[in-house]
Amino acid sequence: MSKYDVSRFKNVTVALNTPFKANSDVDLEATKKLTRYYINKGVKSLYVCGSTGEGFLMDLEERKQVVEAVKAEAGDEMNIIVHVGCPSTIHSAQLAQHAQEAGADATSAVPCVYYRPSEESVYTHWTEITKAADLPFFIYNIPQLTGFNLSMNLFNRMLENERVAGVKCSSEPTNDILRYKNAGGSDFIVFNGPDEQYLAGRLMGADAGIGGTYGAMPELYLKMEELIRAGKIEEAKQLQVTITMLIYRLCSFPSMYGACKTIIRLDGVDIGDPRLPFLPVDAKDPEILKLYEDIKKAIEEA
Repeated sequence: MSKYDVSRFKNVTVALNTPFKANSDVDLEATKKLTRYYINKGVKSLYVCGSTGEGFLMDLEERKQVVEAVKAEAGDEMNIIVHVGCPSTIHSAQLAQHAQEAGADATSAVPCVYYRPSEESVYTHWTEITKAADLPFFIYNIPQLTGFNLSMNLFNRMLENERVAGVKCSSEPTNDILRYKNAGGSDFIVFNGPDEQYLAGRLMGADAGIGGTYGAMPELYLKMEELIRAGKIEEAKQLQVTITMLIYRLCSFPSMYGACKTIIRLDGVDIGDPRLPFLPVDAKDPEILKLYEDIKKAIEEA
């Protein structure tokens, strides 16, 4: 059982896009502006340098700089979860240690990318990360990208580690959320991962959510959470339909990350384009302009 009180993480957590300049350098000033943008919208938690943050397309120093910029702007106004996953356990541990030094509130990591490690290797990988920082650690299970699915056997072993405080469950079956929550208990945090099923995940036991499309329409996810907590499930269902249709449209562009970044730019914060191989989305594209208008309309009607 975790030694930490992680109740403050039970909220909508935006997976932060990393801003880049035109030459593809990390834009730290834009990172601070984007952090403030979410604070002003009422977001309480950020997930930094994860999949949405293009963490695997940055080197270690760049990832450290982004964390420092986010923390410098957020101060104590937000919970900062730093994704420290790397192919190398050594590099992941270094990022975890830095996250603690920078004042982050928690760390998180996928098991690996490219390689297909054994369960014992993943156990060692995550355990070494938890040794590097005295912070809550959130397992990140996203088998559709890593090729590794968190089994109940490994999950139960990880629960014996007092620094393991939760799991970001991005596997697609919602029953995974139910299994992890039942095994972890009431004080263990389960984050819903797939944005298209936020409501389903919460009904199956998720305490909160972390998502990449949250950044393009945070108001809608904050409203969804408000409706769920108020027990207005039918209204939440209708809002989930609206959100899911918008997600499908975001995914229709050459890259979802490019589409989300353009939506944010249209809303007043220029965070540049994604790094290659992710493709940009032209802000003058009639389809992205129409999508932005429809997101704003959905926010007004929510």
